[in-house]
Amino acid sequence: MKKVTKIIIIIIAVILTFIIGFVAYDRLTIDNKYGINEKNLKIPILVYHDIVENESEVEYDYMQTPKETFEKQITGLMKLGYKPISYEDLIAYKNGEKEIYKKSFLIAFDDGFDGVYQYAYPFAKEHNIPITSFMINYCAGLDGYYTWDNAREMDKSGIVKIYSHSLKHDNYDTYSKEDLLEDVNTSIDQIEKELGHDIPNIFTYPCGKFTEEEQEYLWKNGIIQNLTDNKVNQSKNLDLAGLHRMYPLNDSVLKILLKIEYRSIKYPA
Repeated sequence: MKKVTKIIIIIIAVILTFIIGFVAYDRLTIDNKYGINEKNLKIPILVYHDIVENESEVEYDYMQTPKETFEKQITGLMKLGYKPISYEDLIAYKNGEKEIYKKSFLIAFDDGFDGVYQYAYPFAKEHNIPITSFMINYCAGLDGYYTWDNAREMDKSGIVKIYSHSLKHDNYDTYSKEDLLEDVNTSIDQIEKELGHDIPNIFTYPCGKFTEEEQEYLWKNGIIQNLTDNKVNQSKNLDLAGLHRMYPLNDSVLKILLKIEYRSIKYPA
């Protein structure tokens, strides 16, 4: 009995030593940066839709996140060493032009809801956090969506980047590849005209609906594309033709971290 107890104690001590060593190493290297071929990094893109003032306003939990929850998620991740980066950073990293932090992540919003302007933007500006808003052109200024003036204000801050989520949020998997490309290019052209400058050709599929033919065709025509498949990007095969994004929903920071690790193992993208 004493022998068994001793073995158990030794096993526990070894496990604790490993955990302490891992945590210590992680903290010591938290500010390390790596190039695309130097280390296989997990790079989650967190995708939100609307930010609302409080929990009582949530009608659809996959679409709306209370302001306090959103802020706790982002600040919680940052306290653990996660560094928010922009799509421009990610593209430069993929092209071998820039190093990124070991624990880099991106924050994106789909549709162009007013909550991005009302709540996410002031928070991001206060903490100097880059965020991206994928807007639906035809929804700009409609009830519940931010206006073009709001878009220009956010863009001029340098904190918020605004890219295309299509002209009208249709089921684009039913389109021809040529018609989809025309929609995307028209959307990008209008955003550039409204903002007064060029933007990268970055697009997110509405409702996550697309065909492989469309994806290949858009990529051949210079369109960087976002999927919504709840997977996590890994730098060893980072694909700008189909960037993976995951929903943080109203999860705790711990749950988000567990999902990142679980999905990185289950879907070795």
